[in-house]
Amino acid sequence: MKTNRFFGIASLAFLLASSSLSAQYYYPVSVSGFTQDVIANGVGNANTSTTTSVDAVDFAYVAKDFQATATSPVLSYGLPVTGQFMTVNTSTPGLTFQLAPYSGSNAIKLSVANDVGTLTFATPTAAYNLYFLATGGSGDAVVGATVNFSDGTSQAFTNLAVSDWYDKPNFAIQGIGRINIVSNALEDGAGINPRIYQIPLAITAANQTKTVQSVAFTKTSGSGFVNIFGVSADKYTTCLAPTAAVVSAITASSATLSWTAPATAPSSYDVYYTSSTVAPAAATTPSSTGVTGTTISMSGLSALTKYHVWIRSNCSGNVGQWAYATTFKSACGAMTSLSENFDSYATGTTFPDCWARFVTTGTLSISSTTPASGNRNVYQTSSTTQVPTTAVLPEFSNISAGTHWLKLKARVNTATGTLNVGYVTNPTDPSTFVLIQALSIANTNYTSTNPEYTVIVPSSVPANARLAIRNTADGKGYYWDDVVWEAVPSCFPPTALTTSAVTATSATLSWTAPTAVPASGYEYAFTTTNVAPTGSGTSVSGTTATIALPSPSTTYYLWVRSKCTATSASVWTSATVATKAINDECSAPVAITPGATFGTNPVIATTVGATTTSDTTATHSCQNTGYNETWYSVVVPASGSLTIETQSATGSSVTDTVLGVYTGSCGSLTQVGCDDDGSTDGLFSLVTLTGQTPGATLLISAWNYSSSTNGQFRISAYDATLSTAETSAVKKEVKVYPNPFKDVIYISETKDIKSVTVYDVAGRIVKQLNDASKEINLSEVKEGLYMIKVSFKDGTESVTKAIKK
Repeated sequence: MKTNRFFGIASLAFLLASSSLSAQYYYPVSVSGFTQDVIANGVGNANTSTTTSVDAVDFAYVAKDFQATATSPVLSYGLPVTGQFMTVNTSTPGLTFQLAPYSGSNAIKLSVANDVGTLTFATPTAAYNLYFLATGGSGDAVVGATVNFSDGTSQAFTNLAVSDWYDKPNFAIQGIGRINIVSNALEDGAGINPRIYQIPLAITAANQTKTVQSVAFTKTSGSGFVNIFGVSADKYTTCLAPTAAVVSAITASSATLSWTAPATAPSSYDVYYTSSTVAPAAATTPSSTGVTGTTISMSGLSALTKYHVWIRSNCSGNVGQWAYATTFKSACGAMTSLSENFDSYATGTTFPDCWARFVTTGTLSISSTTPASGNRNVYQTSSTTQVPTTAVLPEFSNISAGTHWLKLKARVNTATGTLNVGYVTNPTDPSTFVLIQALSIANTNYTSTNPEYTVIVPSSVPANARLAIRNTADGKGYYWDDVVWEAVPSCFPPTALTTSAVTATSATLSWTAPTAVPASGYEYAFTTTNVAPTGSGTSVSGTTATIALPSPSTTYYLWVRSKCTATSASVWTSATVATKAINDECSAPVAITPGATFGTNPVIATTVGATTTSDTTATHSCQNTGYNETWYSVVVPASGSLTIETQSATGSSVTDTVLGVYTGSCGSLTQVGCDDDGSTDGLFSLVTLTGQTPGATLLISAWNYSSSTNGQFRISAYDATLSTAETSAVKKEVKVYPNPFKDVIYISETKDIKSVTVYDVAGRIVKQLNDASKEINLSEVKEGLYMIKVSFKDGTESVTKAIKK
């Protein structure tokens, strides 16, 4: 369906015309009238810093300073903490918005048709155009807007489309993430969602000199919840600013700005340039003031920095509004250090600023294929008939100092290859490449023992040269990442870290000594995050250490560094290791209630040593270690007696299982019972325990080593006493047969029988016979384990287990 998104055709034509013929005087407007807080911020649960959600399913926007707890990770996405940002919409460069404080109401939410809300200007403002920020939660919507002027007149706008906050065009900001205000669950939106949209309101020529008092909004249709966040104005002025601003002669520290004077030239101009996106106010001190020509030199710039430029006219004492003129980035300057992991760049052929890329044939690109860190690395390849590709690094002011090295991680898709590190004397001509060192790359991944390579750059390299990396035309693919330019350390770190002998509470770390063996040996330490230790470690003289680790089933980072002197140490280098769980995989048991079945049918394994379980050493019979990654726990009932068994999903017996029951806790388990399906109590695993401590927790582990049941079963647990009557002494023994049975079961002894009661594993009576019948028909009960209790006239009882197959 075709809709009129913003306003009438005449209004749209005027907006386009005014945008192309005059400067834009963009300013956020301070307004009141917000009724809801839909932006989570600060430390604490999201529902404490919001009053409602943006949509129908409890999601709200999130600010970059939000943390559920003080120790929660700092967000890499979210709305800016200041609430101020410049639009990314290319049709309105320089348009800036200011959100209301996150600590209070910051949105108008219109949920259903005819809901209304009004934003009132703190200072009535005349404008060529207004822009309001809005989004639709859980769908699109349509609103109307009425601009109310101070003289009592108004201008109405209809059919204004407010898009759903995901994936729609005309947005002012995107990739800001969101949060579930009930669960604190965060979503980063993959860097492109959710969004907030800018919607223009073109003020007619007759109304541009009037000051705007307020804007009233009404939801007219659509399923989405309308959220309105603020207003910015293209302010009206009678002292017009210049247009067509152009920046030229850009260097690392200066640039030239030129512009075209308005039809009526002012007496002078003021220019303001800054790396901030905040528009200057009337009282802001200009960078250059009283300029009488149409060009100036902007100096004092920082290298490789994006600048925004505003200009205003001075019409014989009547100072106009600051108009957004243009933006530019200063040139690269000579660097003294570099650390580049390429993660902030998209995949493709666009390289970081200050780098150069030369490809005649072959490939040189940023790739997401298995980087050394983060999500990007560089990929180079050329066939034997192609020209090698060359990547030129930024300019280094200390390239010829003889004190620095180039460090990078590299790999090749087919061992062994050669990656060439050198320099070019002309950064625009790859034919000026001079080799410094050919690196022999034998590793095919970054996780090998030596993925990092270093090249010490000699002082003979020309001072104006640029370092470069060139692949070999051999048909092999070269990947490299984490490029660093730094001073050569005085104390070299160890390399080739490996781990071995990993247990639940320890691991052995080994390494290769550097060429210059440290005189004071080494230090090692461990952390639970990938952050190097800040203090000293444990000293060791050799190149191996067994490190005690506090917890099983935990990922640790093992660190080691060289100690060259008492006060000189190398950087820390690390290896990652995951400790084993006690008894292989004892962690986070799933609770089972006695008298109930655990029916989620965990998949354990399909064959002996199957990769679906990490315990490949389990035998087909009872052993003193656990069996699988899923553990269960059960609380011992008041009787101290408990029966635990494996069953199929339907409650029938299963084959090829082993069941182990343990006391203690992870780290100090003791087996108290084990059964495999080879026992005489049936084709299932069953453990009956007596004399256990009431209220104690038992841990249960199971192993399935056959594919006959596709590795699926459940575990049942029940009070083996069934009732207090069963504590009586058993004076007679009764056998039932066949066992297992199909429909009918027979009792071996019928003399003096008072009654026969059949219980299921939950202790519920499923059948009761008050006679001495030898034959019991149980065709109506489902497959599974049952207890047959025979009560005699003398008060004694006999209980026998039977399985219906």
